[in-house]
Amino acid sequence: MFSPQPTEVTRLLLITDDLAQAPALQAALSSAADFQIHHRLALADARGPLAAGAFDACVFLSARPDAELSAQLADARATAAQVALVVVLPAGAAPDAQARLLSAGADSVLFAPLDPATLAANLTRLASRAAPSPVAPPAGAGLAAPARLNAKAAALSSALEVLRDFSQVLGYSLDYRQLTHHFILKLREVVGLSRIAIFLEPVASDALPAGARPDTSALPCAAAIGVPADLVECFSLTRKSGLGRQLTLHPQILRAPTPSAAPLLDPKIAREFDVLGGQVAIPVNDRERTLGVAVLGGRITGGEFSDEELLLVYHLLEELGLAVKNSWLHHQLVASHRLFGHVLNGLTVGALVVGGNQQVVYANRAIIDFLKGTRADQLDIADLPPEIAARLHDVVENGADAEPFFHELTTPAPRYFRVSLLPLRQPSTRLPQTAMLLLEDFTKIRAAQRAEIESSNLKLISLIARRFAHEIRNALVPLTTHAQLFDSEIGQEDFRASLKEALNRETQRIQRFTDQMLLLARSDQPPSELAPLEDILRASFEKSRAYAGSDAELEIKSTLPPVMLRCNRSSLAHAFQEIFLNGLQAGSGEDRRLTVSLSTVTSADGRANLVIAVRDSGSGFAAESAARATEPFFTTRNTGVGLGLTIARRVIEAHSGSLDVHPRLRPTDPDIMICLPLPR
Repeated sequence: MFSPQPTEVTRLLLITDDLAQAPALQAALSSAADFQIHHRLALADARGPLAAGAFDACVFLSARPDAELSAQLADARATAAQVALVVVLPAGAAPDAQARLLSAGADSVLFAPLDPATLAANLTRLASRAAPSPVAPPAGAGLAAPARLNAKAAALSSALEVLRDFSQVLGYSLDYRQLTHHFILKLREVVGLSRIAIFLEPVASDALPAGARPDTSALPCAAAIGVPADLVECFSLTRKSGLGRQLTLHPQILRAPTPSAAPLLDPKIAREFDVLGGQVAIPVNDRERTLGVAVLGGRITGGEFSDEELLLVYHLLEELGLAVKNSWLHHQLVASHRLFGHVLNGLTVGALVVGGNQQVVYANRAIIDFLKGTRADQLDIADLPPEIAARLHDVVENGADAEPFFHELTTPAPRYFRVSLLPLRQPSTRLPQTAMLLLEDFTKIRAAQRAEIESSNLKLISLIARRFAHEIRNALVPLTTHAQLFDSEIGQEDFRASLKEALNRETQRIQRFTDQMLLLARSDQPPSELAPLEDILRASFEKSRAYAGSDAELEIKSTLPPVMLRCNRSSLAHAFQEIFLNGLQAGSGEDRRLTVSLSTVTSADGRANLVIAVRDSGSGFAAESAARATEPFFTTRNTGVGLGLTIARRVIEAHSGSLDVHPRLRPTDPDIMICLPLPR
């Protein structure tokens, strides 16, 4: 979890009243080296911690090298003789400013703009040079040799035992800061400590779930007695060096070093003991890992701690660690509950949770508004509309699975709601169970759907009107032309023949439109008779050829015996008329013919199906046209309304078949493939 090599952490005090530059300098220094940076507007705001030795270096970021800055430097040097003092001046500062500030006590005077790495290296070098000589612990660096307890010590040990038993109830505390504060008050009262400070890793953010606590190395002070408040505010331990690292890697009781001992491997330990005025450091753990460090001062009476007393304090701090861990879990649970509540309250969907006792457990703002502002703590399942309440009761009591349904309110204005009932089943399947009701307002969605349908209908009606008006006008043009010439030309034989032909042709066109509209209205007529397919094909082709005025021929290729189809003969015949007419109108060349090939295929369910492949003498469908050929009103010609293949497909589908239009990949490929079930 932690690097075996200690990291040098420099505690830096930044003095500047420029609130705009301070964050930028802090970010730049933090990216270049490992700093703990505390920003203050003036030296007076941090004189106490500075005098206690809480900082390794102090940086003055000033826009003007005036007498006030020199006075602050002198004050800082008098307060902390060993601390490294660095001044950063703007680029345009006077040439003699550097000498004046150095004489006032500064160790280094730099000019902006600065390279963050250079400034960080300078600060680290000055801080290490100004650090006090390390003092080593006595040989063995462990607990002092055991001493015999006298009667008073035995009584004290008994009191600590009582306190240890009492501390087990601390696991139920919900506020770890208050818990820690009262714990050290009680500990001070029993043990007689002159000072104590407990440093704990920060609790996870309220927005993070349990288990997502960020890995932080800082150990801020959670509670302290006998330590100056301004020192507590700006001084913290770290897992990267000093006491934090030592007790994290080796969770043992550690006594402060004495002047006669050998040098410590980490001089930061002596420095931190000195700053806090501590004599003993004890790890705070939860029986799994170290959560923090407790630094204890001496006794108020001046006596030393025995090994037995420190061991009991260690166990008390272990109980505190368990309580702190439980407190953190409580914080995370409350935060998750609060976040979930905020999310549900912000939804426009109404949410209501009902427990197994039929009592409302939770209701968000939307469901309260739906029930006309009834307070959440006064809601009852009976306040819901009867239909919703009955189904919700069935889900809670009987464990029924309810499909979403719609509920309409007619007063004061119509409103539509989509209701979903979700059982919140526990691992055990016992009933009754908790259930959630979700209420979605579909009023605007319904209105939008209705408006869209009306708009689509209007567009469709407009398209039908334009297409049929165009075709009827085309049919009326030759008729009106003959009507205008009727009086003067009726005696001519040619005129009478032309009039007869026009009447026959255009009435056929209008009759075809009428048949198409009737088939659109009743294309789902069920197959009711058995009819020979070849008769239907030939009769339909003759009508199509007469309508188109074509001399094309029909060729039927089949190796099958005569095929009988169960069909609605008139509608199926019209479908083939539309298919053949489309082929005749597309045909070209001298050999104008339609080829129909018959074959059979077995479907996946084992049923025999008839396949009818139709090919004309033209060039076939383009890929774009084939994809849209059966769409209503799609046509590539100037005449017709584009309903022929649409009607043909609907009739075929009404006979449980299918019609597909294909572009030709090879010259012999069919244009239209029809599949129809054969009678069993």
